[in-house]
Amino acid sequence: MRRSRSTTAASANPPFRPISRYRAASLRNSWAARLLASIASGLVVVVLTILGFGLVEQGRLNLDNLAAAHGTGLELDRNAWHSAPTVVYGLMDRWYGHPSIYQPPAIANTDIIFFDVSGKTQADLINGLNHSNICVTYGPCLVDPAVPSGIAWGLEGDFGTQAYYYCYSPRTTTLDFRHRVILPRWSPPSDGSVPRTLVEKWNDLAKTIYVHEAGHVVVAEQDIADMNAQAQALATCDAVFSFWADPHVWDKLSADQNAYHARLRADCRPEIGCIPYGWEGW
Repeated sequence: MRRSRSTTAASANPPFRPISRYRAASLRNSWAARLLASIASGLVVVVLTILGFGLVEQGRLNLDNLAAAHGTGLELDRNAWHSAPTVVYGLMDRWYGHPSIYQPPAIANTDIIFFDVSGKTQADLINGLNHSNICVTYGPCLVDPAVPSGIAWGLEGDFGTQAYYYCYSPRTTTLDFRHRVILPRWSPPSDGSVPRTLVEKWNDLAKTIYVHEAGHVVVAEQDIADMNAQAQALATCDAVFSFWADPHVWDKLSADQNAYHARLRADCRPEIGCIPYGWEGW
């Protein structure tokens, strides 16, 4: 419409110059033709507008009929939309290497050995831990009355570093021992096939097992130091040899390790090395 008005205004203001009567008539006839064309264009626009509204209304009615005929399908679509956040969270809960798998720090005078478990679900990992048979591979294990199954997810042991030792004087004779900690290791693929939350749970578990076994090392270090002190207080080297050859010399250490377990169970918390029943699904 703006273009038509502009064209009309330009036709109504011809250049100022003398014109003949015929010329004037000719101009009037041209203006009348343009006016009729504008009116015709307006009518076409009105008709098209009415037709457009009709098509829109018909389309709305068709959509209403479709919704009535397929209400169940639309309801399913609505349910799918409501479940979309869960789907999105599942896609976001994929592990691509972050956070990193927990790596236990070194322990003084201790060798850390790993046994591998595999799987992409928590059930897989639990099954791998339960069937690792580390008491067979690295044992025998100290019997814990509270765990009659004998299943272990981590171990701590002690071994002498000397094939033999000399005794020139009890006071100068010290037997050297090292500790060995057996910990689980999981190496999941970082391709998004493992949930990030599972990695986080594994890290929590691995750290708790580490803290537990590190506590055993503390107990062993103290008891072995006490045993060396007892042997150094003996009168003769023969007495020292007999002391260390007695299989019952380790009885107190075994009792203290079981007492350590009992203290943990009495105040079972992950941060001190105890796994509460059902904690994080473990």
